[in-house]
Amino acid sequence: MIAGVGIDLLDIDRVKRLLAQPHGERFVERVLTPRERELALRRAGRLAEFVAGRFAAKEAVVKALGCGIGREVGFQDICVLPGSCGKPECTIADAAWARLGKERPLRIHLSITHSATTAGAYAVAETD
Repeated sequence: MIAGVGIDLLDIDRVKRLLAQPHGERFVERVLTPRERELALRRAGRLAEFVAGRFAAKEAVVKALGCGIGREVGFQDICVLPGSCGKPECTIADAAWARLGKERPLRIHLSITHSATTAGAYAVAETD
């Protein structure tokens, strides 16, 4: 059963401007988990697109969970990595599930897309 849906869009140029500022690396560290940063290093030429996609994905996920980025679930609580076939797979930290008061974690289905100017993501939270 579907428990929630979320969608988010982000302008890639906005992320490029953030990354070009002196605190750009701090922004990346705030948004991406260590494992996501390792993956991003391999996409150095397309870092802004990668960060924008993950930012949009995490925003879509928290919307599907019925909260926003903040007290219950933060950027570091959500990790989005490609599965064996390349599909984005989302994991959420156990502590975040506890803060959400979810007895049983929901399954998260996630899709990320990019155009030349925009990154977008769509998330569906599903119960068993």
